[in-house]
Amino acid sequence: MWLYECVLVLAFLLYLPKALWRRRLPHRGWRMRLGRYPAPVRQSLEGQSVIWVHAVSVGEVLAARPLLEGLSTTRPSEALVVSTVTPSGFQLASTQRAASAVIYFPLDLRACVTRSLEAIRPRVLLLMESELWPMMIRLAKARGTVIAVVNGRVSPRAFRRHRWVKRWFRKTLDQVDLFLMQSQLDADRLLQLGASPAKVRVVGSLKWDASLGSRPTEETLHTTARRLGLNGRQSVLVAGSTHRGEERLLLQAFQTLRSLHPHLRFIIAPRHLERLAEVEALVQSAGFTASRLSAVPSGGAWDIGIVDTFGQLPTYYGLAHAVFIGGSLIPHGGQNPLEPASLGKPVLFGPSMHNFDEIAQQLLAHQAARQLEAVSELSAALQALLGDRPAAEAMGRRAQEVVEQSRGTTQRTLEALRPLLG
Repeated sequence: MWLYECVLVLAFLLYLPKALWRRRLPHRGWRMRLGRYPAPVRQSLEGQSVIWVHAVSVGEVLAARPLLEGLSTTRPSEALVVSTVTPSGFQLASTQRAASAVIYFPLDLRACVTRSLEAIRPRVLLLMESELWPMMIRLAKARGTVIAVVNGRVSPRAFRRHRWVKRWFRKTLDQVDLFLMQSQLDADRLLQLGASPAKVRVVGSLKWDASLGSRPTEETLHTTARRLGLNGRQSVLVAGSTHRGEERLLLQAFQTLRSLHPHLRFIIAPRHLERLAEVEALVQSAGFTASRLSAVPSGGAWDIGIVDTFGQLPTYYGLAHAVFIGGSLIPHGGQNPLEPASLGKPVLFGPSMHNFDEIAQQLLAHQAARQLEAVSELSAALQALLGDRPAAEAMGRRAQEVVEQSRGTTQRTLEALRPLLG
C-alpha cells in the first residue's frame, strides 16, 4: 500500500499541469478531497447512521438518482451522503433531494481517507460503477463498514490495467461484500480479476431507470421551443456530451447538411463546460456564429447554439429530430445514449462506444440506433436521419420501447442490497 500511495502521488503530480491548464484545479472542493469537510456537514451527520453513495461524475450521479430515491424511501431513518469528484458532478448531486449531504470523495491516500472516514462514519459504503479505490475500501472495511459495488462495470481498459496487478488487487476485491454488475460481460471480467463468485450478481444497468426519470415535461419543451424561436418548421440536430476533436468533425458535417436543409438548427453540448470558449472559437472558424443558448433572446435568430448551462441537455434532446452521442468519434468510449432514446429520438453514435457497449448493442439489435463504422460516414448518416423523417421517427419509437422494457434495475438492486443493509 505504501508503493500504491507513491504511485498515486506521482500520477497526481504528472496530471497537475494538465489540470491547471484546463482549469480543473483548483476548485472549491479541494479541501474536501483532502478529507477536511465543513463543520455543517459533520454536524448534520452527528449521531446518525450513514449510507455513503459515491458517484464519480455527472453520468454516475444521474445513474444513482433512482437508487437514492429508493434508499430514501426504504431507509428513511438513515442519512444519505453522496460524494463525487468533479465540480459538475458535485453541482448535480447538490440538486438531489434525497441526499442529506454532498461532499467530494477524498484522494485515496491514507491520511485523506482516514480523516474522511472519521468525519462521515459510514455504516454502508456504496461505490458506483468502477470506483474501486483500494485505500478507501481497506480502511473502511477495517472500521466494520459494509461495502458494495452497485451498477458495476469493468471497461476493457480497466480490465487490462488491473490484470497487471491482479494478485495485489484481489485483496481489495476480497474486502467488498457484494458486486451488483451491469452485464454478464462485466461480471465475467470481474471474476477473472479474482472476485469471489458468491459475491457477484448481474442485475442490469441503473441508467435505464435513470433515463426515464430525466424526461422533460411537455410544458418545459413548449416553453423552451418558444424561447428559442422554434416553430416546428426547422429541423434540429443535437450533439450531446461532445469531446475535444469531435466538434470540428460535426461542424464539417453541418456545413454539408445546411446546403440540403437551409433551416437546420444545430445544438452542441460540450461534455465539459470549461471548453465553452474553445467550442465557440471552432464554430466561428467554421464560418458560423456561435450563440450560447442561455443568452439567446426570446424568439431570437440563431444557427448554432451551444449549451452553456448545466442540466438542460434532456430538454434540448426533447426538441431534436436527430441526436448524435458524443465521445464516440474519438477513442473515448462514448456517452450515455439512453436519455434521447427514452424520449423517442433517433440516435447516432460513432465507432467508439465501449463504455456503454451492452446498452449500445441492445439498441442496435432492435434497430433503435445507428452506429458508424468509420468517421467518414458521419455526414451521410445524419442526412439519412434528417432526410427521411418517417424512418427516423420509427427508429425513435423503437428506442423508447427498448428503454421502457428494460426498466426495473433499481428494484433489483434494492432487493439485492437488503440483506446487507439490515
